[in-house]
Amino acid sequence: MSIYATDSGTVPAGVVLLVSARTEDHDSLRGIFDGSKWEFQGAWTASEGRKVIRRDHREIPVVICQHSLPDGDWKLLLTGLDRVAFRPSLIVSSRLADDCLWAEVLNLGAFDLLLGAPFEPEEVLRVTESACRARNKPVRRRPVRRRGPGVAGSTRYTVAKTFTAGNQI
Repeated sequence: MSIYATDSGTVPAGVVLLVSARTEDHDSLRGIFDGSKWEFQGAWTASEGRKVIRRDHREIPVVICQHSLPDGDWKLLLTGLDRVAFRPSLIVSSRLADDCLWAEVLNLGAFDLLLGAPFEPEEVLRVTESACRARNKPVRRRPVRRRGPGVAGSTRYTVAKTFTAGNQI
């Protein structure tokens, strides 16, 4: 397993784990997180990423995962996150994204979609901070008025999670 970490000399806010087979992604994000309050770790495959998450899930609030990996894709990693007690927020990274990918990422439970080639440092840090805050914030459940088939004009209340564009309300 080829896992590495950088030491920025500051007390880290937590570990950002990048799971990507692209050397350019590792180099770019290592440079962005170097000197920040985040400790950076990398894994090259989904199976390596899952091992790191299972081992260090308390210290990893955010995982950035390349859209497709040699041994699967980001959805494989996302299903593994449901098995850990302190579930990190998952940010999917893609060089090419369309509306269908955005919808799929958000609907399946990832936090956000980050566009690469090259990564914008301010955007990476902003999305990482937001993902960390979302992970540390409990999901609030509240009644949502719903009208559905067979309800015949009456309303009934259900408890639901409310999400918009990757951010919890």
